[in-house]
Amino acid sequence: MFWLGAIVSLCYVPGVTGAFIATQWPLLSVVLPFALLRSGPFTLLHTAGLAFVAYGAVHLLFTPMPGSGVFGLWQLVIMALSVWFGTTLESTRELYAGLALGCAASSAIAMLQHFGVSVVPRVSEFPAGLFVNSVQLGVVLAVLIVALVSQRMWLWALPLLPGLALSGSRGAWFALAVGLLGCAVRRTWVFAFALCAVVLFFNFVSLGPSDVQRLFIWSQAWSALTWLGWGPGVFYEVAARYDNHVIFLEYAHNDALQLAFEYGVMAVIPIGMLAFALWRTEASEWPVLLAFVTAGMYSMPLWMPVSSFIGLVCLGRVFRWYAVASDFGDYCRRLIISGERSDGQEAVSVPSHH
Repeated sequence: MFWLGAIVSLCYVPGVTGAFIATQWPLLSVVLPFALLRSGPFTLLHTAGLAFVAYGAVHLLFTPMPGSGVFGLWQLVIMALSVWFGTTLESTRELYAGLALGCAASSAIAMLQHFGVSVVPRVSEFPAGLFVNSVQLGVVLAVLIVALVSQRMWLWALPLLPGLALSGSRGAWFALAVGLLGCAVRRTWVFAFALCAVVLFFNFVSLGPSDVQRLFIWSQAWSALTWLGWGPGVFYEVAARYDNHVIFLEYAHNDALQLAFEYGVMAVIPIGMLAFALWRTEASEWPVLLAFVTAGMYSMPLWMPVSSFIGLVCLGRVFRWYAVASDFGDYCRRLIISGERSDGQEAVSVPSHH
């Protein structure tokens, strides 16, 4: 697990993959299918997730942009595999350590970029390490620091702080603060506090150009919502019909809004799965999900490969924890996996009488 985390966070190849090609998606699409060979509790939550993936696949028949739809479905399958991979893990410490090693390299490269040493290309004003974009660097480091703190891996988190500071991402610091608060106070009101803070920020704090553009995209995406959704991966093309000059056009910069835009009412499934996990405050991965969802209010961690991988692995871990810790989860596991009833007796088929 250590080397998987390290490779996922280090797999950018300067001069080969280019600035806009996220190599982590192809890597995860090669590695994660092997998670299907691993065993884990399969619950009704996983069944709902499979139904959502099936809906995305069927939606390809009706999407106005088939090419983008295939790419979006590919991402969706990787996300589903990430959840299952997390469900199979008994511990995430080795994975976190590997991710921390790779992200520490990005943090060091960000320091060099800050001092004018052009190590790798970037497409943002602030240093971005190996993540090309400084927003992606900041969000990944914030979520990972919360993950490390939740496992008391304090020393692993220290090398990540310079990269977070140099990323210039206010949202990353906000997600970090909420996640760390969740580590100390495991109460659902922490998420409500985060939501209120975001609303107050956008209403009473002086907004910069990026905030104004983000609010514009939200309003345009909201006005274009449909009951069945536009299809996976088509947000960019559909949003471009409204304004070709908005720099945030590729993503809605709000994960829930983009899910609703692309999948319509069926977005209630993944949003409901995340809401269910956020209610499980006793799970060790709860603060990580809290930081992940907080960042998703104003950014796009679900569509950035490394942050998506971390957040969805933690989602799978919460599902595993719930399946093992609760009577309901034990019932689902016995019924679907082992073919046993909840009372421990083997479930047998009764022959029909003609």
